Amino acid sequence: MEKKILRSGVELIGIINKEGRMPESQGFDSWSMSKSKKEMFLMKIALRASMQSDFDEELGKVNYCMTQRGDKKFISIPTPNNKTILAVIKNDCDHEELIDNIIQTMNSDQWDKVLFKGEH
Repeated sequence: MEKKILRSGVELIGIINKEGRMPESQGFDSWSMSKSKKEMFLMKIALRASMQSDFDEELGKVNYCMTQRGDKKFISIPTPNNKTILAVIKNDCDHEELIDNIIQTMNSDQWDKVLFKGEH
C-alpha cells in the first residue's frame, strides 16, 4: 500500500494536528515560503477541517478538499482522530486514485504505520 501512496508525482504527505502543526511528513517540501507563512498555511488547513466538521450532521462528512495552486495540488483528508492528512502532488498526478489509496489505507487501521513506517 505504501508504494501506492508514496509514488511518482507525490511531493509531500504529512499529518497536521488540530493545532495546525505537521510533526510528521514524508517527501520533499518544495514550498518557497517563510517558516511563519508555512505555519499559517498549516493552521488554515486545520481550522478549515475543524469548521467544516460543524456541518457534518446536515451535509455529511467531508471526504477531502483540494486546492490547485500553480503546478501543484494540495489535498487535505480528515482523519478519524481529528487530524488531517495533507498531500502535495504535481498537477498531472491522478488525485482521485491517490485519495482512494489514502482512504483505503486509513480504513485499514494501519495508516500511520504505512505512511510513516511505524515512527509514530
